[in-house]
Amino acid sequence: PNIEADLARRDFTVNAMAYSPTRGYADPFGGREDLKNRILRAVGDAPARFREDSLRILRGARFAVKYRLAVEPATENAMTELAPLMDNLARERVWDELCKLLLLAERSDLLRFAPVITQVIPELRQQLGYDQSNHHHIYDLYTHTAQVVGTVPPALPLRWAALLHDTGKPATRTMDAEGEAHYHGHAQVSAELADAILLRLKAPTVLREQAVQLIEKHMVWFEPSKKVVR
Repeated sequence: PNIEADLARRDFTVNAMAYSPTRGYADPFGGREDLKNRILRAVGDAPARFREDSLRILRGARFAVKYRLAVEPATENAMTELAPLMDNLARERVWDELCKLLLLAERSDLLRFAPVITQVIPELRQQLGYDQSNHHHIYDLYTHTAQVVGTVPPALPLRWAALLHDTGKPATRTMDAEGEAHYHGHAQVSAELADAILLRLKAPTVLREQAVQLIEKHMVWFEPSKKVVR
């Protein structure tokens, strides 16, 4: 009976607009102006909106990435501070949003929303700022992961494999006499961790098996010969 009350229950101002041919626009929260200025802003009190449904935190990240929106500071702070609320979400809902986000994400997006992503995949948290101490790598481990995800084509098995391909590195780290780190066997450990993560998120079996196999083999060098290709 009251369109303004209905719109007040929406998540973001850009989603809190309505239109009627007879009444025109209903935009009580300035969604059109935010859309014009490419700003993602929670409707009303941001913490209250995310406490109503914490999946909105992941959705906010996806909207920002998909439509190239800047997240309004109070909204972004609430997304980060209340990210632990997502621990109580149904895994199927988290999986669906993560897949949509992964297909859109570039390197910078994964870095920008690291607090959100590492909350729902805590195995990635220890990668943040992790110095790989190896001459083959110029980035910390999480930045390296973000770089790989942003480089592979936007296909789910590839993107999930890229995201989880080095989860086993911290557990396999050894140091040589020269002070350089090595990660022998990390592909196998990463594959096992990825399998557990994807099972927990209730990923489809075929996708899980594809991603895990890619991770398990990602350190194997195949010579580009006709025999190997066959």
